[in-house]
Amino acid sequence: MIRHLHFLSLLAGPLLGAVATFLWESDRYGTTASVVLMLSTVAWIYGVLGVWERIAAWKPWVGAVGILLALAGFAGGMAFSLQGFFEGIFAIPGAESLEAAAAHPVASTFVLWLPGPAFPVSLAALGIVLAWSRLAPLWLGGLLVLASVAFPLSRITRTAAVAHGADLLILGAFAALALLYLRTDLRRPEPALQAA
Repeated sequence: MIRHLHFLSLLAGPLLGAVATFLWESDRYGTTASVVLMLSTVAWIYGVLGVWERIAAWKPWVGAVGILLALAGFAGGMAFSLQGFFEGIFAIPGAESLEAAAAHPVASTFVLWLPGPAFPVSLAALGIVLAWSRLAPLWLGGLLVLASVAFPLSRITRTAAVAHGADLLILGAFAALALLYLRTDLRRPEPALQAA
């Protein structure tokens, strides 16, 4: 049951994230897109934590650091979705919102500027560790690392085509990871079975 819930989470999170991009208002998340993005974050974290727990069974300290990084990244996703939501309901332009954040540099650092980059960093870390641990094929680890680069580029440029491409890349990587998780539970083969 838990494995199936992790599987669904690993699919639903990036799928909802991709849907949110289609709902952009101009080049920003508006009210509706921000709500979908927030739901994406909630859906996604459960499955990602399940993957990091499997990694923790292999190397506990790596899994523990990965879980903290993933939580920080998803906190950034939640913060930016709430920023977009409040910009939308109060009709605040993005530039004005950023100026207001700049007036509170310490708070903004902890709410936006540290957790925000933690999301793509956590994607890269997940890809590297899955490949290193051999819990996933090398190509899947590489796909997650590639997604970790595409995501911030798409959000910095605010170009819809680039954002959709990054979302598709992330969705593809996580669909492959979800299927692998469902099939193998990301368990390493026992040494005796490897020898056979």
